[in-house]
Amino acid sequence: MRGHMEISTIRDEINLAIIISSLVLALSVGVSYCTLIGHMRGGGGMLAAPLDSTINPLFLSILLRNSVVALGLFSGVLTFGLSSLLNIAFIGFTVGSTTAAAIMEVGAKSVIISVAGYAIIEIIGYILAAASGLVPVLSILNYQHGIAGTTKFAIYIRRIRCSFILLMISLVFIFSGAILETLIIVSRS
Repeated sequence: MRGHMEISTIRDEINLAIIISSLVLALSVGVSYCTLIGHMRGGGGMLAAPLDSTINPLFLSILLRNSVVALGLFSGVLTFGLSSLLNIAFIGFTVGSTTAAAIMEVGAKSVIISVAGYAIIEIIGYILAAASGLVPVLSILNYQHGIAGTTKFAIYIRRIRCSFILLMISLVFIFSGAILETLIIVSRS
């Protein structure tokens, strides 16, 4: 019985972490998009730098950049969720502002055609990675004193294993997104 209750609790904590991560991302995308739309025509920006080089092939460059982002989101397991929330907000601001700049430059239709195939998959990976950084702290906030022999610290440590599994799932999305992004970029060449 206790095992079933714990699985249900873990599931609830993961779902709540995903919802919080999604809301923070959506809010920051919206704020940055609305702040910049109409103000950036011709800007180019920091994301205009080429990904492909002789040192790192395109796929590896994309995969490494996005995996590092996912690990930054996972770092919330060490900072009681704070770095996960800050990083997912930063990603949201970046997505919103670069989307606004791209739409001003080439139009919404071109942006959707160019990035929708992989961006959605990568964003799901980022949300899951951010959620993985929030799960342990949510376990403390959801701590039940009735569980004999367990402390908040023990529950927190136990949830890191769940967080790691969620991170691995997010990296599968990141990997898949990198494959699609590479294929889309190469097909335009």
